[in-house]
Amino acid sequence: MHLIHFAFECGGFDNRLMRGGLSPLVWNLSREYAARGHRVSVVTPAHGLIGALRRDHSVRELPYVHEHRVPLVLDPKVWPDHPPEITLELTTRAYRLRTGGVDVYFLSDAFLDLLPDRLYPPPGTEGTDLAYFKPLVFQVAGAHFIRRYLGGEEAVVHGFEPYYHYLLPPLFADDPAVRTVSTVAANAPVTQQVYRPQVERLLGMFGVQADLDALEDEPPAEDSPGATMARVLSGTRMHVEHGPDHVAVLPLVLAHADLLDFVSPGQRDHYSTFRDTPFEDLFRTLPFSRMVRAQAHKLFMGGCGISDGWLARNPEAVDREAVLRSLGLDPSLPVFYHAARYAVHHKGQLELVRAVEEVLASGIEAAFVLRFATSGGGGQPAPAGNAYFQGVADRHPGRIHLDWRLADEDTLFEQAACADFCVFPSKFELDGFLIAQAEAMACGAVPIATAQSVTAHFGHALPPDDPRATGLSLPGSFRDDDPALTRALVERIRQAAELRHAAPGHYARLSANSRATARRFTWARSAGRRLAAFEDLLRGRSRPFPAEDAIRYGWFDSLPAAAWDRHRELIARTAAALGDTAAYGRSAPLDAEAYERLFEAAYARADFAACVRTARAAGREDWAARVRGRYEVRPGPAGHWHVTYRHPSARHVEVAVPGTGLSPSGLESRAEALASDEAVPAGSGAVLVPLTAAREGVFEGVLPGPPAGRHLLVMLTLASGRVTWDTVPFEPSGVPYGAAAGSPPFRLVATDLDGTLLRSDQTVSRRTLRALARVAEAGAAHLVVTGRPAAACKQYLAALGCRGLAVCGQGAQLYDAGAGRLLSSASLDIDLARSVVARVEAALGPLELGVVTAPPESRFKVTPRFGERVRHGWDVTTDRRLLWTHPIDKLVLHHTSLPEDEVEAVAQVLCGDEVTVVHSVQGMVEVLPAGTTKGAGVERAARLLGYDAAGTVAFGDMPNDIPLLAWAGHGVAVGNAHPALRAVADEIAPANDDDGVAAVLERLFGGSEQPS
Repeated sequence: MHLIHFAFECGGFDNRLMRGGLSPLVWNLSREYAARGHRVSVVTPAHGLIGALRRDHSVRELPYVHEHRVPLVLDPKVWPDHPPEITLELTTRAYRLRTGGVDVYFLSDAFLDLLPDRLYPPPGTEGTDLAYFKPLVFQVAGAHFIRRYLGGEEAVVHGFEPYYHYLLPPLFADDPAVRTVSTVAANAPVTQQVYRPQVERLLGMFGVQADLDALEDEPPAEDSPGATMARVLSGTRMHVEHGPDHVAVLPLVLAHADLLDFVSPGQRDHYSTFRDTPFEDLFRTLPFSRMVRAQAHKLFMGGCGISDGWLARNPEAVDREAVLRSLGLDPSLPVFYHAARYAVHHKGQLELVRAVEEVLASGIEAAFVLRFATSGGGGQPAPAGNAYFQGVADRHPGRIHLDWRLADEDTLFEQAACADFCVFPSKFELDGFLIAQAEAMACGAVPIATAQSVTAHFGHALPPDDPRATGLSLPGSFRDDDPALTRALVERIRQAAELRHAAPGHYARLSANSRATARRFTWARSAGRRLAAFEDLLRGRSRPFPAEDAIRYGWFDSLPAAAWDRHRELIARTAAALGDTAAYGRSAPLDAEAYERLFEAAYARADFAACVRTARAAGREDWAARVRGRYEVRPGPAGHWHVTYRHPSARHVEVAVPGTGLSPSGLESRAEALASDEAVPAGSGAVLVPLTAAREGVFEGVLPGPPAGRHLLVMLTLASGRVTWDTVPFEPSGVPYGAAAGSPPFRLVATDLDGTLLRSDQTVSRRTLRALARVAEAGAAHLVVTGRPAAACKQYLAALGCRGLAVCGQGAQLYDAGAGRLLSSASLDIDLARSVVARVEAALGPLELGVVTAPPESRFKVTPRFGERVRHGWDVTTDRRLLWTHPIDKLVLHHTSLPEDEVEAVAQVLCGDEVTVVHSVQGMVEVLPAGTTKGAGVERAARLLGYDAAGTVAFGDMPNDIPLLAWAGHGVAVGNAHPALRAVADEIAPANDDDGVAAVLERLFGGSEQPS
């Protein structure tokens, strides 16, 4: 096959073209593919180095001269001193080097030849220097080159690092000869975005249309916990906030690429869930989170490895004493090694140097080889990236060797082979150090590294007595200049130095395990895995996402029916560990002992919403009281607030307060920050302040004023390493909340419309309106959750006075009633819909059909005998083909003689793995995009509004309301409800014509009980 690698750097054969770990990834895969007989073409910028490369390699200019334009559409908020659009007139030439069986194509023009010393433009130049657009120009020039010079045959276009190729998947999406693959190499924030008008302009220039609306993030409601969480996280490396005129890179790539490739199993896990990180809750609200679940079959782990040349070398042959003495170090001391690109913020390098200084100042005998590459390779002098780092090294001659250059493999191997320990304290899960750490481990160095998902396969986070353990772990870190990480590094370095001298047998075991573990990760293994996947792509063979992984991720609602039988025990174990009562109940008996296990698991994870649901289901008020007793918030003098927080497994408790974030001056100078390869987060209005540990499991503190937002948002770091959020009710009027104040009322009331809130004549009673008004007066919110499409429920929302969000279309649509604007809508694939009809008709005979067309048309088109009568506004057609002329939101099935429960059951068995099948109205069975339920829709809306399931009471009447009631903390079925819903409800209310919803709300929130 023809494999076209699209990479911003490819320096595995010449480190002048190398800046970081991307180069060995690209080059070693290229060589491995070529060795197996495949045609491999690497497309990369020349970076102004053609002359230098020609002196050492046979580089030939090709008859390729392309004069073209690249329009730069500038964001006026970022580029205020520039015109809104600038057109670059470029002439791009191509050069070829054939080496190792690989064709490397260098593209050269006035922009691609910029920055030969550093290759990448510094992020700090955004808004001032047009060289910032060099990677974008590469995408445009590279796409033209692939189409014009390398096109014409079946190929896999493989881009490395989404930010450097996000245009390519949509550009080649409709090319039948091309499959596109995107490798996520370095873990950029999942919310990284680019200027949408720029993307639209370039796609239009290539004649490509893409639905960018579906990729837009829906910002959390102002002053909601989600909004505060986003503000806190935007001051870190985990989240980047942009305006509505931007589009996220990863969703754009995933929507159009054939595979999203990861370089370790843990990296795929991390990007799929962000479990146990501060970003997990916010991630669940993003389009990318929903896309990952819907398109999980695209997620692929190709892995990475260590070069054959490195593995062929013998560490024992290195003269350790000579190498260390040449570095000015004492060979008798334990040697700690770190080699990586300089990136002070997310690689833990600042904390590492602080720890080294503290260790040496305390008199511990140790030596350190520290490499922080600041520029391209080739042995040329490199500037010191950080004055503080250099100062520490200068103050400790004979103990620290500090080098700012990017070294060749010979130098790196010699120094790694001399190391007793390798130190890699990655932060924010943004860097795996996958190759650097593996290379040092392959030489026998024992790792001291962060216990993170991305590098879990290295084994350093296993318990010390585990026979597979390789080293010592550091806790995860999610903040800049983290003193906790510095303290952990000091302790681990001390522990390691002692281990080397006092327990040589234990050290030898770890070293042997380290070497054996790392040497399993070969490029041959990684290439073979990818080639098998590429072969399937080109042959049209699908690779279903493993059910075991979906279970591990907690994606229980995504499992096909067969998986519940095949993996019943695994589901039960996983659900028990996550405290998921609903999933456990589908796979194992829910007795008193099971409820207690589920409650304790949820409590240990600080998942208090799950705790409340379990307590209510088990009828255990003592458990609910235990959850309520975790906090107290009391007013103090001068506007201060006293906070007490309790959790037995908490190690850190922090509260979000107004603030601007950490000043970069504490990490590096302004000049150093501008020259860095990573931008400094600016923060946007909220920071975390720690509470003080008063005693085991109890934390206290005084806030100088109200917290950020209309709530108390708490970030918990547990002993397990899990980091999660807790929203504590807060009343600025001075009424205390918490253990002394009792349980607050439900904060969210979620109601179905037809058959529930509406009477049978489609009206809303005055009693119901009064009850909803009382809900609002009590400070709670009302959310309509209906099967009707947004276009068909506007009059009811107006009658109810709804001005906020509504969940419509069985959960597929999110509608802003106040603005009259549809925020999001999921469509049903037409070919899939027609396939569902064919399969169900083959089993049950002819059906009458209806479809709801996608917005803005939103028409209901039906065949003539659909339902008991044709209603006003329905479009009736005798030609079924006319049902499929426009995109559709859902398909509706009606059988003229069989009950809808039977039609639903058959459709579920035949098609339930591919679509959602629900029964909401008599005679109608609805078919929707997979994963669409009222439960998923209300969860999404609730998160945007800042509410959770535990604080929600929900009402419904039909089987399609089962997911809604299952999600809510308290589920109510009205008296006229379908038996299937009554069976799962926590309470049965009077019927809809007897104002059942109002009756329950009056009991919960107070108010008149007089019917009307």
